[in-house]
Amino acid sequence: MIRSAAVLAAGLATLLAPSRSEALNGCLDADFLDRTGRAELVVANDDPTNMFRYRPRCATVSEGTRIVFRAVPTFGHHPLYGGLVAGGTATIDPASPIGSITNGTETVRTLVDAGEFPYFCDFHYSQGMTGSLRVVPTLFGNGFD
Repeated sequence: MIRSAAVLAAGLATLLAPSRSEALNGCLDADFLDRTGRAELVVANDDPTNMFRYRPRCATVSEGTRIVFRAVPTFGHHPLYGGLVAGGTATIDPASPIGSITNGTETVRTLVDAGEFPYFCDFHYSQGMTGSLRVVPTLFGNGFD
């Protein structure tokens, strides 16, 4: 009976644990760089060894962080959309605060609500040009955190 209870408890723990298959745009917990408490984060495809990758790809920021999206050479070559890539299919999220960025070289978004906001390059998501931003609440608005 005790062994059965232990097996049942282990099974329930497995069912209730977050599933790695639910990672948004391939960003697992260990992939997120902690950038909380910073006023600004730059996300760009400026890696000279791989222009089809965002740096950082997965990051955690505080509410109110200014996100600067940069495209090399332009967003015309790398249109960025807020949305999810799953099963090889990209789906734009019209409610995403990232929105759509299809021209120019730099755009700024300020993320004010907590949550996770995935994004992708519409032309190159199948080559791994995806990412996600986790926005966490600011604990103390007075700067004493």
